[in-house]
Amino acid sequence: MIISFFLNGNPAEIDAMPHHRSVDLLRENFQIKSIHQSCSDALCGTCLILMDDRPVLSCLVPAFELKFKDIWTMEGLSSKKSYADIVGGYKSAHVQLCSSCAPARALATEALLRQTLRPNAEQVRETAESVSCGCCSTRRVMDAILRAAKLREKRIHES
Repeated sequence: MIISFFLNGNPAEIDAMPHHRSVDLLRENFQIKSIHQSCSDALCGTCLILMDDRPVLSCLVPAFELKFKDIWTMEGLSSKKSYADIVGGYKSAHVQLCSSCAPARALATEALLRQTLRPNAEQVRETAESVSCGCCSTRRVMDAILRAAKLREKRIHES
């Protein structure tokens, strides 16, 4: 099955079996190494990608669901201006993430900030808890997300 989609803003196409997992296709065929397969059971969140601006766990997404979708990974996000807001938020909160969860947390934060510049406490908590890792507390990640939101709002209003 030929599957056409956009990957980090660029047209992409792959011939794949519809049941193959997106995490495997993206890692093996497009060299997307920021997506981790820590659990393969949708428990950790480190395989998180953005699909049409929504955070999804790529270990649960069969290849056919990529068809005509707009997919973003850390490789694409890191080249956008908006990524500086996320880095700034986490840095100002003194949050240092490990290499396993950092890409997924950045993408989850980006998804939330694309949805709203003023997230409420529940949205922030859900976003912080969408990736499970012991490298940093949920409370500190929530603080980082709020700081990133303020930086994003400031940057947008100054432009």
